[in-house]
Amino acid sequence: MTKNLLNLEFAPQANRRSAAGSVYLVAAFTLFSFAAIYAAKAASENSAKQQELVAMDGARKAGVRVSAPPPPKVDPTEISRVRFIRMTSRNLAAPWADLLVSLEKAPSNVALLAVEPSAVKRSISLTAEAAGPMDMIKYLQALQSDPNLANVVLVSHQVQLQAPGNPLRFQIRASWGETP
Repeated sequence: MTKNLLNLEFAPQANRRSAAGSVYLVAAFTLFSFAAIYAAKAASENSAKQQELVAMDGARKAGVRVSAPPPPKVDPTEISRVRFIRMTSRNLAAPWADLLVSLEKAPSNVALLAVEPSAVKRSISLTAEAAGPMDMIKYLQALQSDPNLANVVLVSHQVQLQAPGNPLRFQIRASWGETP
């Protein structure tokens, strides 16, 4: 009895294996091997750390004094980068728009000469000139009544004898938000 085998090859002359396919297969196998090795290494390190923590916890429960592992060494450039990022973040988080609106709402018969904000201290120092002491006091009272500002104090004042009209130059310090 002979069996008739049915051959369903639609492209009998086609080469089933190409060089590019073989290269891709070898590359994929190599990458998979490296990934498996890396995963095994990470798993063994994780297991070792877990065992170390369990041993430290057991020793602590038994009353044995266990010293903590030394902290990792930190690069000084990384520390300076973190400080810079924190300072920039603090500067950006300050309510600059509200502060400027508060300064603009105050009486206009006072000339602001300098505005020195400090986001770290959450404070602002103002240097201004007024025609007389009553204008200075009105300006100070306006800033003290502003809800965006706190601890508004007159730091110094002096009459400018060399300037025309003898204006009164004064400095005010104020803070905003909660102090750090």
